[in-house]
Amino acid sequence: MNIAMIGAGGYAKAHLDMLEKQPELKIVGHVSPTPSSREAAAERYGGRAYGHCKDLLDNEQVDAAWISVPPHVHGEIEKAFIDRGIPFLVEKPLSADLETAERIATQIKASGLIVAVGYKFRAMSALAEVKSAIKKHSPHLMLAAWHGDTPGVSWWQRQDQSGGQIVEQATHLVDLARYLLGEARVIGATASYQARAAYPNLDVATSSTGTLKFANGVTGFLSASCLLKDVNDIYLKLICEGLLITIRPQSVVVEAGSERRELRVKDDLVALENMAFLEAVRNNDPTKLLSSYEDALLTHRLCVDMREMAMPQRVH
Repeated sequence: MNIAMIGAGGYAKAHLDMLEKQPELKIVGHVSPTPSSREAAAERYGGRAYGHCKDLLDNEQVDAAWISVPPHVHGEIEKAFIDRGIPFLVEKPLSADLETAERIATQIKASGLIVAVGYKFRAMSALAEVKSAIKKHSPHLMLAAWHGDTPGVSWWQRQDQSGGQIVEQATHLVDLARYLLGEARVIGATASYQARAAYPNLDVATSSTGTLKFANGVTGFLSASCLLKDVNDIYLKLICEGLLITIRPQSVVVEAGSERRELRVKDDLVALENMAFLEAVRNNDPTKLLSSYEDALLTHRLCVDMREMAMPQRVH
């Protein structure tokens, strides 16, 4: 199977590090607007470097692609592969806005193409135990947080390019909540902006909250902040009948009274989502995907709804 990578950033490398080890895959091309980045990727992983998707598709036989680009770049890239009938895995978020993602979703649905989205937390093997636990102990409250530093890349700091922190980062937690608890709607949101001398071009909210009401009656509260330094506090907690479940990127902890059970996350979640996508493509079976584009769009809508409802107030 001939594959191509669109993008040459850190997440593109994370995918390629796994994909290059698969003997049945051949990396034939890399696309990036930055010559040095695409040439370095081609030298490291094999294949040829291109500045545009059209050039790649005109010169290479591509059977599947991975798209890992900044949120504001989505749209024409996906259309290029949809028009050629080539399945792809795209990293979250789907776009910086909602309109672009809705348009892509319509194109994918019309084409019947297999498209995966990189909501990697769904690959945690411990989630099966979480689902079993909340069947026995009804969840009543969900608390989630994505508290960390401000990423140094310029596009992340601009709302029109990243979509803001809930859309670009905390979307993982919103998706995980949907995966465990079902569908929800936004019933409240707040956001504030703190000017920071180290980031003169920063215009995203530096602190955000969102309140969700799930169809099963559970209330969810999400907070996000990019004001920390060299610290990441990321979690999703489920307060259940007689049970506390805490999910972090590194572990899942289940507590009931004096009993505490910790399940460490040992899996390579990026590798697992890639293998699920490849299996779906090989068998032409979208049910093998961890997250389809159609499903991911429901998460993206919630994140954008929170951002739009918040209307950040600047703090000086």
